[in-house]
Amino acid sequence: MSDSKSGSKDNLNESNMPLLSDDGAEKAGETPEKEVIEMELEEKKDDSTEKGKDGKKKKEKKVKVPKVKADPGPSCIDTLSSGLDMTMRDNRGINREIDLDFDDVLAEPSSAHGFDPIWRLSFVLFSQTKLWIYRIISAIVAVPLSIIWAVIFSLLSVVYVWIVRPILRIVELFLAVFKRLWVSLLQATLEPLCDATGAVFGRVRVSNNLVQSA
Repeated sequence: MSDSKSGSKDNLNESNMPLLSDDGAEKAGETPEKEVIEMELEEKKDDSTEKGKDGKKKKEKKVKVPKVKADPGPSCIDTLSSGLDMTMRDNRGINREIDLDFDDVLAEPSSAHGFDPIWRLSFVLFSQTKLWIYRIISAIVAVPLSIIWAVIFSLLSVVYVWIVRPILRIVELFLAVFKRLWVSLLQATLEPLCDATGAVFGRVRVSNNLVQSA
């Protein structure tokens, strides 16, 4: 009985040993794969952390610098009107008739002087009212009227340049030809006659004789 029991135990131990050895082999076979996977995961984590650091550095580098605004240059109106005299606007004196101030319109003779404050107030009211009414009305009327007069004078310039002046040039050409013909005709006909008549009458002498009374 003891031999059978010992035999059975040996058989059980032998049957169990391969199982344990197989499990150990399986465990030994699984550990390198897990280590490789873990290494890959660690490398990915390292790469992600490095990328995160690089991204942070790039984000830190992309700091927006406030742009300094450049000074605006002159406008087109300023450039086109650069040669315009803004102080003396009537250089040729074409409107001297209406260049009237307070002294040109109102004056008190030496025998009739009013109160000084009233005279000063009249001067201020006259000059400022005249100035500001002109400014307001000219601000409303100046732009459309300048366009209208520009169109009118441009049309006149076109008509004169392309129609009137060529016609006048043609007339001047024909008159110049007629002048030469007329002068040559007068030189051939009337000039000798006038010279002869002048020579005849040029020899006439007039003498003044005083008659003495008895």
